[in-house]
Amino acid sequence: AKKIKCCYFYGTVGNDFMTVIVHCLEKQFRLSLKFHDKISKFDIRKSNLKLEFVLYKEINKMWPSEGEHSSQSKTVTTKSNLEYFQVTCIENTAVSHDSRLISFELLGDFYAVPPLGSHVYVYNKDTDSLVDKKPYTVFDVVDSRKFKLLVKEYQGGILSSYICSLKPGDTVKMQGFDHFIDMNVLLKHNNLVILAAGTGITPFYRILKEISTNEAFKEHTCNLMFYNKTKYDILIQEKLEQLNSKASVEITHVLSRETTEKWSGMIGRINSSHLDKFSNKSMFLTCGPTLFVREAATLLKKKGVNSENIIEFVG
Repeated sequence: AKKIKCCYFYGTVGNDFMTVIVHCLEKQFRLSLKFHDKISKFDIRKSNLKLEFVLYKEINKMWPSEGEHSSQSKTVTTKSNLEYFQVTCIENTAVSHDSRLISFELLGDFYAVPPLGSHVYVYNKDTDSLVDKKPYTVFDVVDSRKFKLLVKEYQGGILSSYICSLKPGDTVKMQGFDHFIDMNVLLKHNNLVILAAGTGITPFYRILKEISTNEAFKEHTCNLMFYNKTKYDILIQEKLEQLNSKASVEITHVLSRETTEKWSGMIGRINSSHLDKFSNKSMFLTCGPTLFVREAATLLKKKGVNSENIIEFVG
Protein backbone atom coordinates (compact mmCIF):
# COMPACT_ATOMS: atom_id res chain seq x y z
CA ALA A 1 0.00 0.00 0.00
CA LYS A 2 1.18 3.51 -0.84
CA LYS A 3 2.45 5.51 2.15
CA ILE A 4 3.88 8.96 2.65
CA LYS A 5 6.35 9.98 5.31
CA CYS A 6 5.14 13.24 6.79
CA CYS A 7 8.08 14.04 9.06
CA TYR A 8 8.01 16.74 11.73
CA PHE A 9 10.07 17.61 14.79
CA TYR A 10 10.53 19.96 17.72
CA GLY A 11 13.16 20.37 20.40
CA THR A 12 16.41 22.00 21.45
CA VAL A 13 19.61 22.21 19.39
CA GLY A 14 22.67 23.77 21.02
CA ASN A 15 26.24 24.11 19.77
CA ASP A 16 27.24 20.72 21.18
CA PHE A 17 23.99 18.74 21.63
CA MET A 18 20.46 18.14 20.36
CA THR A 19 17.35 16.79 22.10
CA VAL A 20 14.38 16.63 19.74
CA ILE A 21 11.14 14.74 19.24
CA VAL A 22 10.69 13.41 15.70
CA HIS A 23 7.28 12.47 14.29
CA CYS A 24 7.12 10.07 11.34
CA LEU A 25 4.00 8.24 10.21
CA GLU A 26 1.99 7.36 13.33
CA LYS A 27 5.01 7.15 15.66
CA GLN A 28 7.31 9.57 17.40
CA PHE A 29 10.71 9.08 18.93
CA ARG A 30 13.28 11.00 20.92
CA LEU A 31 16.69 11.83 19.47
CA SER A 32 19.11 12.85 22.24
CA LEU A 33 22.68 13.31 21.05
CA LYS A 34 25.89 14.84 22.41
CA PHE A 35 27.83 15.95 19.32
CA HIS A 36 31.40 14.75 18.82
CA ASP A 37 32.46 18.41 18.64
CA LYS A 38 30.87 21.84 18.53
CA ILE A 39 28.79 23.10 15.62
CA SER A 40 28.56 26.65 14.33
CA LYS A 41 25.13 26.39 12.73
CA PHE A 42 22.12 24.12 12.46
CA ASP A 43 19.73 23.73 9.53
CA ILE A 44 16.77 21.57 8.63
CA ARG A 45 15.80 20.17 5.24
CA LYS A 46 12.26 18.82 5.04
CA SER A 47 10.46 17.03 2.24
CA ASN A 48 7.51 14.66 2.06
CA LEU A 49 9.92 11.75 2.16
CA LYS A 50 12.43 12.63 4.85
CA LEU A 51 13.70 15.03 7.45
CA GLU A 52 17.39 15.96 7.42
CA PHE A 53 19.26 17.66 10.25
CA VAL A 54 22.24 19.52 8.81
CA LEU A 55 25.09 20.28 11.23
CA TYR A 56 27.83 22.74 10.29
CA LYS A 57 31.08 21.98 12.13
CA GLU A 58 32.76 24.78 14.01
CA ILE A 59 36.14 23.28 13.08
CA ASN A 60 36.42 21.65 9.68
CA LYS A 61 37.80 18.23 10.57
CA MET A 62 36.63 14.63 10.24
CA TRP A 63 34.37 13.29 13.00
CA PRO A 64 34.62 9.55 13.79
CA SER A 65 30.85 9.63 14.45
CA GLU A 66 28.05 12.14 14.95
CA GLY A 67 28.56 11.81 18.70
CA GLU A 68 27.18 9.90 21.68
CA HIS A 69 23.50 9.07 22.07
CA SER A 70 21.88 9.11 25.52
CA SER A 71 20.12 6.05 26.92
CA GLN A 72 16.75 7.58 25.95
CA SER A 73 17.79 8.38 22.40
CA LYS A 74 15.95 6.61 19.57
CA THR A 75 13.20 5.40 21.91
CA VAL A 76 9.75 5.17 20.29
CA THR A 77 6.56 6.38 21.94
CA THR A 78 2.93 6.97 20.95
CA LYS A 79 2.40 9.56 23.68
CA SER A 80 2.78 13.28 23.14
CA ASN A 81 5.99 14.75 24.53
CA LEU A 82 5.32 18.32 25.65
CA GLU A 83 8.16 20.83 25.83
CA TYR A 84 8.20 24.31 27.37
CA PHE A 85 9.52 27.12 25.20
CA GLN A 86 9.46 30.88 24.78
CA VAL A 87 8.39 32.77 21.67
CA THR A 88 8.28 36.40 20.65
CA CYS A 89 5.44 37.98 18.70
CA ILE A 90 6.70 39.30 15.36
CA GLU A 91 3.40 40.25 13.70
CA ASN A 92 -0.25 40.61 14.71
CA THR A 93 -2.77 41.19 11.93
CA ALA A 94 -6.58 41.45 12.01
CA VAL A 95 -8.24 38.97 9.61
CA SER A 96 -11.83 39.74 10.67
CA HIS A 97 -13.69 41.94 13.11
CA ASP A 98 -12.92 39.54 15.99
CA SER A 99 -10.01 37.32 14.89
CA ARG A 100 -6.29 37.86 14.41
CA LEU A 101 -3.45 36.03 12.70
CA ILE A 102 -0.40 36.19 14.95
CA SER A 103 3.14 35.21 13.92
CA PHE A 104 5.66 33.97 16.47
CA GLU A 105 9.39 33.28 16.43
CA LEU A 106 10.98 30.69 18.71
CA LEU A 107 13.60 31.96 21.12
CA GLY A 108 16.87 30.42 22.29
CA ASP A 109 17.90 27.01 20.99
CA PHE A 110 14.35 25.74 20.37
CA TYR A 111 13.36 24.69 16.84
CA ALA A 112 10.11 23.22 15.54
CA VAL A 113 8.27 22.05 12.46
CA PRO A 114 5.10 21.02 14.36
CA PRO A 115 3.07 17.99 13.23
CA LEU A 116 -0.09 18.57 11.20
CA GLY A 117 -3.11 19.13 13.42
CA SER A 118 -0.99 19.75 16.51
CA HIS A 119 -1.60 22.48 19.02
CA VAL A 120 0.32 24.48 21.59
CA TYR A 121 -0.67 25.56 25.07
CA VAL A 122 -0.43 29.30 25.58
CA TYR A 123 0.15 30.44 29.15
CA ASN A 124 -1.46 33.45 30.75
CA LYS A 125 1.45 35.71 31.71
CA ASP A 126 -0.37 36.98 34.84
CA THR A 127 -0.88 33.56 36.46
CA ASP A 128 1.54 31.18 34.72
CA SER A 129 -0.56 28.28 35.99
CA LEU A 130 -1.88 25.07 34.46
CA VAL A 131 -5.43 26.29 34.94
CA ASP A 132 -4.80 29.33 32.77
CA LYS A 133 -3.26 27.62 29.76
CA LYS A 134 -5.34 26.87 26.68
CA PRO A 135 -4.60 24.88 23.53
CA TYR A 136 -4.43 26.65 20.17
CA THR A 137 -3.95 24.76 16.93
CA VAL A 138 -0.92 25.72 14.85
CA PHE A 139 -2.39 27.46 11.82
CA ASP A 140 0.70 27.62 9.60
CA VAL A 141 4.46 27.06 9.72
CA VAL A 142 6.92 29.41 8.01
CA ASP A 143 10.14 27.57 8.86
CA SER A 144 11.76 25.78 11.80
CA ARG A 145 11.76 29.02 13.82
CA LYS A 146 8.44 30.67 12.92
CA PHE A 147 4.78 29.62 13.09
CA LYS A 148 1.36 31.27 13.19
CA LEU A 149 -1.77 31.04 15.32
CA LEU A 150 -5.27 32.10 14.25
CA VAL A 151 -7.09 33.33 17.35
CA LYS A 152 -10.65 34.56 17.88
CA GLU A 153 -11.08 37.09 20.66
CA TYR A 154 -14.05 36.27 22.87
CA GLN A 155 -15.79 38.87 24.97
CA GLY A 156 -14.66 38.23 28.53
CA GLY A 157 -12.05 35.74 27.34
CA ILE A 158 -8.97 36.59 29.41
CA LEU A 159 -6.51 34.44 27.47
CA SER A 160 -7.82 35.17 23.97
CA SER A 161 -7.81 38.91 24.73
CA TYR A 162 -4.25 38.63 26.01
CA ILE A 163 -3.04 36.84 22.86
CA CYS A 164 -4.90 39.15 20.49
CA SER A 165 -3.37 42.21 22.22
CA LEU A 166 0.23 41.02 21.74
CA LYS A 167 2.57 43.47 20.05
CA PRO A 168 5.77 42.74 18.11
CA GLY A 169 8.52 42.10 20.63
CA ASP A 170 6.24 40.70 23.35
CA THR A 171 7.34 37.31 24.68
CA VAL A 172 5.01 34.42 25.49
CA LYS A 173 5.43 31.11 27.32
CA MET A 174 4.10 28.06 25.48
CA GLN A 175 4.11 24.29 25.77
CA GLY A 176 3.78 21.84 22.91
CA PHE A 177 3.18 20.10 20.72
CA ASP A 178 0.13 17.96 21.44
CA HIS A 179 -1.90 15.76 19.07
CA PHE A 180 -1.25 15.21 15.39
CA ILE A 181 -2.87 13.57 12.39
CA ASP A 182 -1.26 10.84 10.30
CA MET A 183 -1.85 11.81 6.67
CA ASN A 184 -1.67 8.14 5.73
CA VAL A 185 -5.05 7.66 7.40
CA LEU A 186 -6.45 10.21 4.93
CA LEU A 187 -4.51 8.67 2.06
CA LYS A 188 -6.59 5.48 2.35
CA HIS A 189 -9.74 7.39 1.34
CA ASN A 190 -10.16 8.83 -2.14
CA ASN A 191 -12.83 11.25 -0.94
CA LEU A 192 -12.16 13.63 1.95
CA VAL A 193 -14.81 15.93 3.44
CA ILE A 194 -13.94 18.72 5.89
CA LEU A 195 -16.69 20.30 7.98
CA ALA A 196 -15.40 23.45 9.70
CA ALA A 197 -17.10 26.29 11.55
CA GLY A 198 -15.44 29.62 12.37
CA THR A 199 -11.95 29.22 13.77
CA GLY A 200 -12.47 25.48 13.32
CA ILE A 201 -10.76 26.08 9.98
CA THR A 202 -7.44 26.38 11.86
CA PRO A 203 -6.24 22.74 11.84
CA PHE A 204 -7.33 22.22 8.26
CA TYR A 205 -5.34 24.94 6.50
CA ARG A 206 -2.05 23.05 6.70
CA ILE A 207 -3.82 19.78 5.87
CA LEU A 208 -5.40 21.37 2.78
CA LYS A 209 -2.02 22.72 1.70
CA GLU A 210 -0.52 19.25 2.08
CA ILE A 211 -3.32 17.66 0.05
CA SER A 212 -3.09 20.27 -2.72
CA THR A 213 0.70 20.00 -3.12
CA ASN A 214 1.50 16.37 -2.30
CA GLU A 215 1.59 14.11 -5.37
CA ALA A 216 0.28 11.23 -3.27
CA PHE A 217 -3.12 12.97 -3.15
CA LYS A 218 -3.39 13.86 -6.84
CA GLU A 219 -6.16 11.27 -7.39
CA HIS A 220 -8.08 12.36 -4.29
CA THR A 221 -10.98 14.79 -4.01
CA CYS A 222 -11.36 17.07 -1.02
CA ASN A 223 -14.47 19.09 -0.16
CA LEU A 224 -14.44 21.80 2.49
CA MET A 225 -17.80 22.95 3.87
CA PHE A 226 -16.96 26.16 5.75
CA TYR A 227 -19.69 27.44 8.09
CA ASN A 228 -19.83 31.05 9.31
CA LYS A 229 -22.45 33.54 10.48
CA THR A 230 -21.99 36.20 7.76
CA LYS A 231 -19.62 36.83 4.88
CA TYR A 232 -17.70 39.21 7.15
CA ASP A 233 -16.93 36.31 9.48
CA ILE A 234 -15.21 34.20 6.81
CA LEU A 235 -11.60 33.83 7.90
CA ILE A 236 -8.56 33.67 5.58
CA GLN A 237 -10.84 33.76 2.53
CA GLU A 238 -8.06 34.83 0.17
CA LYS A 239 -5.80 32.00 1.31
CA LEU A 240 -8.65 29.52 0.89
CA GLU A 241 -9.42 30.77 -2.61
CA GLN A 242 -5.81 30.05 -3.59
CA LEU A 243 -6.34 26.46 -2.47
CA ASN A 244 -9.75 26.38 -4.16
CA SER A 245 -8.00 26.88 -7.50
CA LYS A 246 -6.33 23.50 -7.05
CA ALA A 247 -8.09 20.69 -8.90
CA SER A 248 -8.24 18.44 -5.83
CA VAL A 249 -9.82 20.96 -3.43
CA GLU A 250 -13.38 22.32 -3.60
CA ILE A 251 -14.56 24.89 -1.05
CA THR A 252 -18.19 25.74 -0.25
CA HIS A 253 -19.11 28.59 2.08
CA VAL A 254 -22.29 28.28 4.16
CA LEU A 255 -23.65 31.29 6.08
CA SER A 256 -26.22 31.07 8.88
CA ARG A 257 -27.07 34.76 9.33
CA GLU A 258 -26.39 36.33 5.94
CA THR A 259 -29.40 38.34 4.77
CA THR A 260 -27.97 40.48 1.98
CA GLU A 261 -29.29 39.85 -1.52
CA LYS A 262 -25.74 39.89 -2.87
CA TRP A 263 -25.01 36.52 -1.25
CA SER A 264 -25.90 33.71 -3.67
CA GLY A 265 -24.22 30.87 -1.80
CA MET A 266 -25.60 28.33 0.66
CA ILE A 267 -27.45 29.53 3.75
CA GLY A 268 -28.29 27.82 7.03
CA ARG A 269 -26.80 25.69 9.76
CA ILE A 270 -25.34 22.26 9.14
CA ASN A 271 -28.06 19.75 8.28
CA SER A 272 -28.50 16.41 6.54
CA SER A 273 -29.14 17.98 3.12
CA HIS A 274 -25.61 19.42 3.15
CA LEU A 275 -24.18 15.92 3.47
CA ASP A 276 -26.36 14.05 0.98
CA LYS A 277 -23.91 14.41 -1.92
CA PHE A 278 -21.04 12.79 -0.02
CA SER A 279 -20.42 9.06 0.02
CA ASN A 280 -20.69 7.25 3.35
CA LYS A 281 -17.25 5.83 2.59
CA SER A 282 -15.65 9.28 2.58
CA MET A 283 -13.36 10.33 5.41
CA PHE A 284 -14.97 13.17 7.36
CA LEU A 285 -12.99 15.68 9.45
CA THR A 286 -14.78 18.15 11.73
CA CYS A 287 -13.77 21.11 13.88
CA GLY A 288 -15.58 24.08 15.37
CA PRO A 289 -17.66 24.97 18.43
CA THR A 290 -18.59 21.94 20.56
CA LEU A 291 -22.25 22.02 19.51
CA PHE A 292 -21.27 22.12 15.83
CA VAL A 293 -18.93 19.13 16.17
CA ARG A 294 -21.58 17.15 18.07
CA GLU A 295 -24.28 17.96 15.53
CA ALA A 296 -21.99 17.02 12.65
CA ALA A 297 -21.20 13.66 14.29
CA THR A 298 -24.91 12.98 14.91
CA LEU A 299 -25.83 13.76 11.29
CA LEU A 300 -22.99 11.66 9.90
CA LYS A 301 -23.90 8.64 12.03
CA LYS A 302 -27.56 8.96 11.02
CA LYS A 303 -26.35 9.04 7.44
CA GLY A 304 -24.64 5.69 8.03
CA VAL A 305 -21.01 6.83 8.26
CA ASN A 306 -18.85 4.54 10.42
CA SER A 307 -17.25 6.10 13.50
CA GLU A 308 -13.75 5.26 12.21
CA ASN A 309 -14.48 7.49 9.20
CA ILE A 310 -15.05 10.55 11.42
CA ILE A 311 -12.12 12.50 12.84
CA GLU A 312 -13.00 15.22 15.34
CA PHE A 313 -10.49 17.94 16.20
CA VAL A 314 -10.85 19.21 19.73
CA GLY A 315 -8.96 21.63 21.95
